[in-house]
Amino acid sequence: MADLNAPNHCRAVKLELFRERALPAVISDTVSEVILESEAGAVRCCIADKKLVLIKGMDGLGLKISLPDSFMTPPLELVEGCYRFAFGEGSALLTVLKGKLANVGGGLIASPDEAGILLLAFEESDVDILPRAKEDYPDYDEAVRAYEAEFDAFCDALYPSLPAEFEPMRRQALYTTWSLMVDPDEGVLYPRTMVKMMRFIFESAFGWQQAMQAICLAKNPRLAWDILMSCFELQDKNGRIADAVSHRAGMGNSMKPPFQGVALKWLLENADLSGIPTAEKHELFVRMGKWVDFFFKFRDVDGKGVWANFGPIETGWEDASYFYAGFPLAAPDANAYTVVMMDALAALGRSIGEDEALCKAWEQRADALTQKLIETCWDGERWVPVNTRTGAKGLSDSLPPFAALILGKRLPREIIDKTVAWIFGEHGFETDFGFASENVHSPFFHHGFTGGSVIVPAQLIMCLALEAAGEKEKAKEMGLRYARTLRDNGLFHIHNALNGKGERGLVAFGEKQLFWSSWASSVYLFLADRYGR
Repeated sequence: MADLNAPNHCRAVKLELFRERALPAVISDTVSEVILESEAGAVRCCIADKKLVLIKGMDGLGLKISLPDSFMTPPLELVEGCYRFAFGEGSALLTVLKGKLANVGGGLIASPDEAGILLLAFEESDVDILPRAKEDYPDYDEAVRAYEAEFDAFCDALYPSLPAEFEPMRRQALYTTWSLMVDPDEGVLYPRTMVKMMRFIFESAFGWQQAMQAICLAKNPRLAWDILMSCFELQDKNGRIADAVSHRAGMGNSMKPPFQGVALKWLLENADLSGIPTAEKHELFVRMGKWVDFFFKFRDVDGKGVWANFGPIETGWEDASYFYAGFPLAAPDANAYTVVMMDALAALGRSIGEDEALCKAWEQRADALTQKLIETCWDGERWVPVNTRTGAKGLSDSLPPFAALILGKRLPREIIDKTVAWIFGEHGFETDFGFASENVHSPFFHHGFTGGSVIVPAQLIMCLALEAAGEKEKAKEMGLRYARTLRDNGLFHIHNALNGKGERGLVAFGEKQLFWSSWASSVYLFLADRYGR
C-alpha cells in the first residue's frame, strides 16, 4: 500500500532575487502574475501559455535559479543562454531573452542587461524540446493581457456572478478550478479536458471527481461533457474506468464509486446537450453500459445481484467506520449510484434513438437492483452495508450508506422518511458547517479524511440526494451551510466538523498541509449559485 507520508517528488524551480547576493523577498500574486518583491525592486512572472512561463524584471535585479537536481540528466547549456534540465518526467528549457545567464558553482545566475531589464522564458515539455528563436516568444505584457482575457471568458461562461454573500470568493473559486484544468497534449495521458484535484498531493484527475465537476460546470455543456467523457476514454477491457489519471498513468487496479450516471442524469435534465454530436452520445452510451456490466461481472461475487467493494479505496471513503464489517462489502450508496446510471442510460438511449427494447432493459435492471438493494441493505430503520461473504453488517455511524437516498422516488415513502429522519436525528450527520462524514458522538469519530470530517463529495452527494427525495429545503439549508464554511474558512478538501476550520494538519505525500482543492472550489460555485439566490 502506498505511503501517504512519502515525499511527493514534485518538480520545482527555486527563484531568489539577487544583487551580489540573494535578497529577502515577499511573494504576492494577482490573477495573472506572481510577484517577488524586495526593497530593491521586483520581478514578475506570468504564465504565457500552458507550458511557458515568462519572467520579467525592470529594476536592475537578477535571479538566482536553483533547478531540480537529476543525476541522470543534469542541467546542460544547449546554446548560449539556453539551459535544458529535467522537469518531472519531462524536460524544460530556461532561456534568457534579455540579460545574461551564467552557471556559477552549480547554480544559475540571471543578470539584467545594461538597461536593468531581465526577461527569461521557462518552457516545459513532456517530450524532447528544441530552443526557439528569441523573437518567437510572446511579449510579456501581451501575455499578461491574454491570460486575463482567457480567465475572464472562463468566468463569464460559468459563473459571471454569485449572490452577494458569496461573491467575494467567486473569482478565487473560479481560478482554483481553472488553474487545475489540464488538456490533451503530446506525451500525456489526459484524453480530454480533466480537472486535477489539488497541487502536489493528489495531483491527479480522479474519476468520480470528474463526474462531480461535470455537474458543477454544466453551464458550459461542451466543457462538462468532455470532462465526463474523459473518464471513459481510458476504460480498460473489463469496462472499469481509472480511479485517478496522473499525467502519464492511470491508478492501476483501483476505482472509485460509479457516480458518472448521476452526472449524466444531471446533464440530461439540466444542460443543453444539443451541441454534442450524436456519435459522441452513442459512444458514452456504449462505454457507460460496459462500466455498469463491470460491477456485476467482477464485483457481484456471490451472484445475488448486489455488487460489493473489495477494499476501502473503492468505497471513496478511505477511513470511514462503516466498512469495519470487512470485505467484500455491498455498499448502499455505490449500488444506488449504479441504479441511477441505469436510469440515465435509458434516458440517453431514448434521446439518441437507441432501440426501445434496450432502453427498457436498462430500466428493468434498475428496478431489479433497487429491489435487491432494499432487501439486502435496508434493515427496516436504516441503511447498512453488508459483507456478502460472511453476512456481517457494517456500522451505522457513517454517512455514506445514507446516500442511497439518491434513489429518490424509486424508494417507498416510508424508507425516504426514515432515512431523512436518521440523517438529521441524534445518530445523524448534521453540523453547523455541513454534513459530518461520521456522527460526531460515534466512538470512531476522528478528524481524518472521512472518519468525521466535513468533506467535499459528501456535501454535494447529500444535497443531490435530498433533492431527489423531494427534500429541497433541507438540501438548500445544508448546501448554504457548507458554502459559507468554504467562504469563511477556505476552499480546502476537508473541514473540521466541530469548528468548521480547514484541516491544515493532515499530512500526505510529504506535504505538511492540504491545499485548496478544485473539488471544493467547483462545489462552492455550484451550491452558492443554486441555493443562494
